[in-house]
Amino acid sequence: MAQLSDLWTSWRDAQRPAPYMLLDAAGLEQGAAGIPREAFSELECLFTGDLATELGDVAPYLARLAGWDDMVRNTADQLLRAHLGMLVLPALSMQALTFAELHRHFRKHNVVYGPEGNPLFFRYYDPRVLPDVLEVFDAGQLEAFFGPVEQLILVDSAGRTVTCSRQAGKLVTAG
Repeated sequence: MAQLSDLWTSWRDAQRPAPYMLLDAAGLEQGAAGIPREAFSELECLFTGDLATELGDVAPYLARLAGWDDMVRNTADQLLRAHLGMLVLPALSMQALTFAELHRHFRKHNVVYGPEGNPLFFRYYDPRVLPDVLEVFDAGQLEAFFGPVEQLILVDSAGRTVTCSRQAGKLVTAG
């Protein structure tokens, strides 16, 4: 089982761009004000307009890690272990993906529709439930959800680092 420090070293040594992070401000004691902004070079709420203002303290955020230094790694590790976020690695073929493009990709998943056609917030950014949700997705749903993303890295309830990806239309988890 790979630990975050091992993954971090391999990504840094491969000279990959710094990963992104999906954050769940609902788990922060101070809401959005508690986001450790110094660890991120870019940060934006995945809600927009009035919704971002009204629900900003319990909203999802997309962030780009500020680099590969120890402070950034330690902050990412703390957020992962507190189940407040997950790392997002774009596919190698998508290294030119911009923050705005990834932001738009994840915004598409904020709302899903229930059996009666009623809109529901989809808390996909909650790392405690995402692997279970992805397990029931069919190949098309996995493709749509992952899109330009190669891997999602989170920490499970047992403290293990878990990597979620898709291969041949199936969810693959390791950890």
